Amino acid sequence: MMDFFSSCIALNGSSRPFGNTKTLLNKIEQILEEPHTSSIPIVDLCTLNITPYDYLGRNSGDDFLPLITRCIKNYSHIIFATPIYWYTVSAHTKIFLDRFTDLITIHKNLTEELIGKEISVVASFAGRNQETLLIMKQNVDTIFFNFCHYLKMHYKGSYFAHSSLEEVNTEELKNFFLKIKA
Repeated sequence: MMDFFSSCIALNGSSRPFGNTKTLLNKIEQILEEPHTSSIPIVDLCTLNITPYDYLGRNSGDDFLPLITRCIKNYSHIIFATPIYWYTVSAHTKIFLDRFTDLITIHKNLTEELIGKEISVVASFAGRNQETLLIMKQNVDTIFFNFCHYLKMHYKGSYFAHSSLEEVNTEELKNFFLKIKA
C-alpha cells in the first residue's frame, strides 16, 4: 500500500514562498517525525502563472492545467496551505479553486478523476481573538466542505496555527494528520 505522505501534495497559497505558511508546512514535517513526510512536494502558487477563471478560456496556456493534471494523476490527497486574509483563504488559493471551473466546463474528462480525492487545509493566521478564529475556521471549512461535496471529493478538515508558530500544539497537529491519514 502506498505510504500516505507519498500520496500527498501541498499547495502553498501564500504571497510569500518563504513566509509563515511555508514555515508551518516545514514544521509539520518536523512534528510528524516521519521519514516519508519530506517527500511531500510543496508547490508555491505565487511562483506560477495561474490567472483567474475566464469564461472564454483565454487563459488555457497558463500553469493551472499542468499543475492540476499533476495533482490528479499523481496524488490522492491535496493539502491546501494558506494564510488567512480577511477571514478567508488567500487570493492565490481562491484563484486556484476558481479554476476548477475549467474542469467542469472545458476539461470535463478530468472532473471524473477528482472523485474520491481528498483535501485538507493548514492555515496560518495573525489574530489572537478566539471568536475571530472560530469565524475564520468556520468560513474556511464551509468553503472546502462545499467545494469537495460538489466535486465528490472528501474534505478531511483543517488545522489553524498562529503565524508566530510559537503556539503550535504539536500533539494536536500530529493528531490532525493521523486523523486525515486514516
